[in-house]
Amino acid sequence: MKTKLFHIILLSIVLFIYSCGSESNINSKSIPSNSNISKSDSEKKSDQSQTDNKDKKSMAQQTDDSEKKSDQSLALVDFNPEDYDRKCIIDTIGPQKTFEIYQSNQIQKNQISEIPQCLMSDSDKKSDQSQTDNKDKKSMAQQTDDNDKKSVGRQTQTFIVFNPSQYSRECIVENLDSQKTFEIYESNKIEQSQITQISGCLLSDNPELAEEKCPGHMVDEGGLPMGPQCNVIPTPLPQGVNGANLINVTLPNPSYQKPIEKCQIFKGDQCAELKWEPVADVMAGEFTAIEISLTNPDVLYAGTDSNDMTMYRSKDAGKTWQLVHVTGHNAGVAISPIDSNIVLYTNLEAAVQLTTNGGENWKGVVGNNPETQNYNKPFTAIAFSTDQPNIVYTAALRGSTRGGIWPAEPSDIFKSTDSGKTWEQVGICETCSSVQTIVVMEGDSNYVWVTADGGLQFTKDGGSTWSGNVISYLDERAQEPQNIKEHKPPKVIGLAIQPGNSHIMLAASSEYGMFRSTDGGVTWMQSNSGLSTSKLHRVNFAKSNPQVVYLTTHDGVFRSDDAGKTWTERSQGLILKFVSPVAIHPANENIVYVGTSNEIYTIHPNHKNRGLLPGGGLYKTVDGGRNWVRSDSGVYEAKIAQIGTHPIIPYNIWVGGESGRGNFFSPDGGSSWLFSASITAHYPMVYAFNYDFPSILYTTGWLRTGELTASTDGGASFYTLTHKLDEGLSTETRKLGLRLDGSTDFHIHGLAVAPSDSNIIYVGSVHDTVYPNLTFNLDGAHIWKSSDGGETFPEMSNGFPIETKTSINAILVHPKDPNIAYAMTTLHETETAIGIYKTTDGAQNWFPVNNGLDVFTNDLQMDPINPEILYAATESGIYKSIDGAKNWKKSSTGIPKGPVIDMAIDPLNPLVLYSITADNIYRTQDGADHWYATSFGIPLLESSSKPMSAQERLLGHLRLDRTKTGHSEYGGTFAQDRTLEIDATGRVIVVAVKTKRNDRNRNAERILYHAVLTPLITTTYQYKINNSNIDITSQSNIYDMVFDTNNNELKFIAAGPTNTKSKTTFIIPSNLMTGEHQVFINGAKIPSSSENNQVTFEHIHIGNNQVVIKTN
Repeated sequence: MKTKLFHIILLSIVLFIYSCGSESNINSKSIPSNSNISKSDSEKKSDQSQTDNKDKKSMAQQTDDSEKKSDQSLALVDFNPEDYDRKCIIDTIGPQKTFEIYQSNQIQKNQISEIPQCLMSDSDKKSDQSQTDNKDKKSMAQQTDDNDKKSVGRQTQTFIVFNPSQYSRECIVENLDSQKTFEIYESNKIEQSQITQISGCLLSDNPELAEEKCPGHMVDEGGLPMGPQCNVIPTPLPQGVNGANLINVTLPNPSYQKPIEKCQIFKGDQCAELKWEPVADVMAGEFTAIEISLTNPDVLYAGTDSNDMTMYRSKDAGKTWQLVHVTGHNAGVAISPIDSNIVLYTNLEAAVQLTTNGGENWKGVVGNNPETQNYNKPFTAIAFSTDQPNIVYTAALRGSTRGGIWPAEPSDIFKSTDSGKTWEQVGICETCSSVQTIVVMEGDSNYVWVTADGGLQFTKDGGSTWSGNVISYLDERAQEPQNIKEHKPPKVIGLAIQPGNSHIMLAASSEYGMFRSTDGGVTWMQSNSGLSTSKLHRVNFAKSNPQVVYLTTHDGVFRSDDAGKTWTERSQGLILKFVSPVAIHPANENIVYVGTSNEIYTIHPNHKNRGLLPGGGLYKTVDGGRNWVRSDSGVYEAKIAQIGTHPIIPYNIWVGGESGRGNFFSPDGGSSWLFSASITAHYPMVYAFNYDFPSILYTTGWLRTGELTASTDGGASFYTLTHKLDEGLSTETRKLGLRLDGSTDFHIHGLAVAPSDSNIIYVGSVHDTVYPNLTFNLDGAHIWKSSDGGETFPEMSNGFPIETKTSINAILVHPKDPNIAYAMTTLHETETAIGIYKTTDGAQNWFPVNNGLDVFTNDLQMDPINPEILYAATESGIYKSIDGAKNWKKSSTGIPKGPVIDMAIDPLNPLVLYSITADNIYRTQDGADHWYATSFGIPLLESSSKPMSAQERLLGHLRLDRTKTGHSEYGGTFAQDRTLEIDATGRVIVVAVKTKRNDRNRNAERILYHAVLTPLITTTYQYKINNSNIDITSQSNIYDMVFDTNNNELKFIAAGPTNTKSKTTFIIPSNLMTGEHQVFINGAKIPSSSENNQVTFEHIHIGNNQVVIKTN
C-alpha cells in the first residue's frame, strides 16, 4: 500500500505548501471520506481551449506512453521560475496550474514536457527583465494623478499572491474592471487594497457564484457539469485552524485464516455468527409538502420528491410514519378541511391521486387520460377551499419541465366541485409556468391566488382570466440583463393570507426575500427585517394566533409575532437548515412541522442544497421553534438498489436508491448517514473508487447524459463523463449503426478502477430492452478503457460481440496487473447473457472464459491473495475457478438449488464469502467448499416453494414479469445484485432486505441491514499538518483532522459502528504539540496514556465521535 501511495506523499507536500504559502489562502475543511487529497493535475481547468488542448495531448500521451505509471508522471522536480516565460506557461497549462507551480517551485515531470517552448534564453531573460521594469514604471504612472504622486503611489502598493480558484472571475470584473482582472489573473498577484473590493466574490462565501464557474462550454447538452469546475466550495476553516492532509492509509495484508466448514455460534437453531440489525435511517430528507388535518391534528401527510416513496402518513402526530402510496415525484398535498380521510396529492409525472379512506386506497383523478394534453404531465400545487370544502384547485404544466421556467410557459388550471372526484379545466394562466402555491380566498371560491415562476398572480373568475404578476419589483429584477441572460424568473414560492383579515398577505420570493401587503394585494413592500437570507420557501400563518407566522428558507426557520413585519430565526436543533414545507397545528401555534429539502425538481431546480450533508428529515417543535427534534420514524429510502464500499477506507459505505434524489454516505458502517443531492442516483448501477486518491469516485447509471459520473471531492459534487464515452466510440460501433441519432442517452453499468493503477478505468454498457417507452441511443454492449484517469475513454471491445443484446454488469481488474480484467454479462435489464469475457493485454482483445460455467451470471468476485481464484454467482448457483477462469466447477454445497443473486468477499480473509439467494443469506469460511445460512436478525419473508430463475422463466416464455420491472423478480427477501457488500476491513457486511415478496408492489420497501464482526481491524494512517507527520494506528475511521493553533488542539473524527470498541494511538511530533496529552470525546475528558509524543486512548463508538487532543 505504501508503494502504491508513494506519489501521494510527494503530491500532498506540494498541496500543503500551496495551502499554507499564500497570505490570502483559505484552508478548506476535508470531507468525511478523507477527500482532502486533491488532484492538482486534473481537477481545475481554466477554459475550454485549454481543455481541448489537454485532451489532444492526453490522447497522444496515451498512444505513446500507455505503459507509464501514474507515480512516474506525477513525480516532482525542482522548478526555476527565472528560466521560463510565465505568460507562456499560463497560456499552455492554465493559470491555476501555473499558480501551483510558482507557489511551490516544483513541477510534475509530465508538465515539463508540455512547456519546453516556454524556456527563455539568456537574451530573452534580459529582455523580459527590461520589459518588466518598463511595465512597472508605466504602471506607476497610470496609478497616479500627477507627476508629484508617481513614486508615492508605487511605494504604498502591497501585492500578495492571488489564488484564482477561490474567486468568481465574472464578479471581479464587475467590481474592478476587465483590464485589472486580466492583469491579476495573468500574474497571480493582487494589490492588498483590491482584496477588500472583491471580498464579495469569494466562492466559499457565495455558493451561487460557484455556478458561474460552469459557463456554457463546461456543461453538456443536458446542463450537467463536465468537470470539477462546478464543485461545491468547502466551508473555509476559521483563522488559525489548519487542515491536515491524509497521505497514507494502510490496511493489514490479507491472509488465509483457518478454514471452517460449519457455523460455530447458534441462538436456538439459527446460526448467530452474524447478528443483523437495521442501519440508521437512510434518508434524503427531500420533502416537498406537509399537511396537517384540521379535523384531526394527529393525522399528517408528507410528500417526497422521489419515485420510490411518494406519500407518507402519520396517525400519531408525527411520531411514526407509514409509506401509503408510490407513484412518482410529489409536488403538493391537500387534506379536506372537513374530513381527514379525503386527501389529494399531485405528481410531477403521473395523475393527481385521491384517497377517500385515509390513504388505504388511491386512484388517479386528473391527468390520467391518455387522450388529454395533460396526460402524465407535471401537476404541481393543489388546495381546498377552507369554507367551501367541495371545491379544489390544481395546476399542470404542459411541457415536461418541472419548474424554474422563464420565459413563462402556460399552466393549465383545473377545478373540482366534488372534493376531487371529477375535474374540469377552467382556464390557462399564460405567464405562470410552474405554480408553487394555491390559496382560495375565504368567502369567495372564485377568488384564487397563486405563486409561480411568473410571480404572484390572482383570478377573480374561478381561473378563467389571470392578473399577471402583481409584484412589480420582481418584474423589474427579472428584466435586468444578467437575469435575462440566466433566464431567472420573478419567482414566488410561498403565500399566506392572515386568518380573519385578508388584507394582510405575505409572499415569499425565491431570490429577493419577503413581500408584505396590507391592502389585499394591491401594493407590496419588502419585509425582511431579521431575515439572514433572501432565498425563501414556504410561509404559513397560525390559525390559533393570526399574529404568528412561520417561514422556511435556504438557511433555517424564521418566526414572526407581528404578522410578518419582523422576523426571528428559530432553528435550534435543525441539523440541516435547508427547509421547505411547513405545517402548523390548527389549535396550537407552538406545534409546527418542517421538512428538509434539496430542491432537485419541484421548487426551483437551479438552487440545490449542494454538498455532503447530514440531518435530512422531518422535524417537529412544541415550543414555537425554540427547539426542533427529528420526527420521522419510519421514513427512509424505500428502494435501495445499489451499495458500494470504499476499498481502502474503513466503514465507508455508499448507497443509492432505485430512483432517488442523491447519494447516501456513511463513514461509520451505517450508524449515521450524509446525503449529497446529485445527478448520479436516478437508477444507479455501480460505485467505483480511486485507490490512490480516496476522494475520487465514479458511478454509473442512466439519467440522461449523467450515465457515467465522477467526483473529486469525496461525493460532495459530481460531474458527467458520458460525453467522453461518446467521443471514444469505435469506428466499428458507428459503422454498424449501433450509435443512434440523438443525445448521449446511454445505459452504462459495469465499472472498475484498477487497484494497481488508478489511472486505468474500465466501463461497460447495457443494451436495455426493459423499458420500451424509453429510448437509449447506444445499442449493443460495449467496453471502454481509460488509461489517463478519465480524461479519455476509447472503446476497446475487440473480441467482445458488441451487437449482442446483453448487459455488461460487472468488471473486475487484477489487483497487481491492470492488463488483466474480466467483463461479466447478465440477463438483467436486457435479453440474454453470454457469461464472462477476459482480457490479458489491457483490453486490446477479449475472449470468452465460460468452460463449465452457467453463462447466466449475476456476480463475480476475485481472491485478492491469489487472483487466479474467482467465484461467480449464477442463476443455477455458485461456480469457482482456480485457474484464472479457464475452467469452472460448481461450488454451492449448502445452498439450495436455484439462483444466487449476489456475493461479497472478505478483502482480508478471502476464504470468507457471503452470498444471497432469493430467500436467505449464506456464509462460507473455506473458500466456497461449504456454505451455511446466517440470517439471524433479518425478517425473512416466507420462502418460495419453488424459486424460478430468470433463465427458467426465459425458457418458459415468462419474460413479461422482468421486462416490466428492470431486474429479475425472484419473489423473496432479497432483490438483486449490488445489494450485498462488505467494507474494506471485512468487519461490516451490509445487505438490502425487502419487506414484500412482490417487487411490483409499489409500497414494498428495501431496508438496509448491517452485521458487525468484532474485534475491529486496526488501520494505520499518516497525516501531514504544518510540515509535520502524524502517525496513527486505530480501529476507527480517522478523518476531518485539523490543528487549532489558537488553542493548541488537534481535532478529528473517530468513526465506527455504534457500540464497538476502538483503540487509537497518535504519535504527534514535538514541534506540533508538547506536554502531557489529554483526550476529550464529544466534550468529555476520557482516560488516556501519554508518553513523550505518543498518546493512546480507548473509546466506544457512537457512530462518529468528535475527538480533541490537548496538552497541559
